[in-house]
Amino acid sequence: MRADVRVVAATNRDLTQQVASGQFREDLFYRLNVVPIVLPALRDRRQDIPLLARHFLDSAAAQGLPRRQLQPEAEAALAAYDWPGNVRELENLRRRLAVLARDELIDPATIRDMIGVPGGQMDLPDAGIAEAVRHLIERIARERPGALDDGTLYDRVIGEVERPLIEAMLARHGGNQLRAARALGLNRNTLRKRLDTLGISAKGDD
Repeated sequence: MRADVRVVAATNRDLTQQVASGQFREDLFYRLNVVPIVLPALRDRRQDIPLLARHFLDSAAAQGLPRRQLQPEAEAALAAYDWPGNVRELENLRRRLAVLARDELIDPATIRDMIGVPGGQMDLPDAGIAEAVRHLIERIARERPGALDDGTLYDRVIGEVERPLIEAMLARHGGNQLRAARALGLNRNTLRKRLDTLGISAKGDD
């Protein structure tokens, strides 16, 4: 009996390292690795999180569930969370919000209650920055051990902290760069340069 099938496989592990360490079969890796597609985790594209959350809530409303909207501070809380379950975890959260949230306009306290901050993943607004950085380094060590010794750790940590910090302040101030810059203690031109460097889009100062 013949079968014509195509296999689509997904993983959140670095299979190259797992093959090198003997944890994954090399022949199976090369059999599966025909057309690789690398999709960054949510925590590596935090600017997409509010957009995805809005899309999922609109989708829930289109399916007949109660319509919900997010306060800017709630979007900032979503962007600050690490999302160990990735997009599926975010989609599951939208179901809980649609069914269980008391108000149409969702605040950050509701987000924190429903996320629950499991497994050491931290909501940045509620945790000390030093503790958050410690968890970030632990995660890098766990997922990419070689990154601790490749000479890029400082830039990597600064980059991963700076992006969600700026995005959270922009979300908090409705995308207004001038108010976000004041909250961060930066002048407007410095913030604009950082936005360009990090590839973050934001509206002007109106």
